[in-house]
Amino acid sequence: MVDAVSFKGNKDGVVLLLDCTVEFEELCQIIVQKLWQSRSFLGEHTTLVVNSGEICLEDGQRLALKVLLQSLGHDVKYFIPERSSMEQQKEIGLPTTGYPSQTDEEVSQETRDISPIPDILADAEHYIAEDTLVVRKNVRSGQKIVYDGTLIILGDVNAGAELVASGHILVLGTLRGVAHAGCKGNKEAIVYATNLCSLQLRIADFIARAPDGENTQRHVPEIARIIDNYLVIEEI
Repeated sequence: MVDAVSFKGNKDGVVLLLDCTVEFEELCQIIVQKLWQSRSFLGEHTTLVVNSGEICLEDGQRLALKVLLQSLGHDVKYFIPERSSMEQQKEIGLPTTGYPSQTDEEVSQETRDISPIPDILADAEHYIAEDTLVVRKNVRSGQKIVYDGTLIILGDVNAGAELVASGHILVLGTLRGVAHAGCKGNKEAIVYATNLCSLQLRIADFIARAPDGENTQRHVPEIARIIDNYLVIEEI
């Protein structure tokens, strides 16, 4: 069986070959594992060409992969296949669920003085690459992970759990707990989840709460980010 994620060299550098018949969540987890295993070969910073074969990745998937790779210290030079010229002319028109966002001027001292490695990870499988903490476990109710950088969870985040990061937050699983990305004021941060069921998301000082009575369990990968001073959730 051909590996779902592999590397190949060409005139433009290192190509990341993806088997996109694999579910996107599983593919992202394999990418993280492969990059970690290949860190001696790739070095600390490599520009990659991402080749998804015959499948053209959606805008949201490209954004999630770009953030994932950048979080692990690697840039994306370009994607193969490229989008068609017609697609390139279109603005991102993904289905959105936008909640008018309210700003919260107070940033707690807890998010200002972020601990480098949360104590609850003492018995968990985790590692740090660049300014990114990768956690290979489910985050249980009552647990809180606070990290100065990007936070990647390979597992589920249960209701009652909380994630706080000064960078991006990517959950390759179900996010039911509270997530606060860009907690030091970074409005470019995103929250990505394979299954986003959170009742409250925060990016920088913007807060989005699901309307009362709305079914937040949509079972599709989604990205939350700031667009025109609204915290917008886009389906992939």
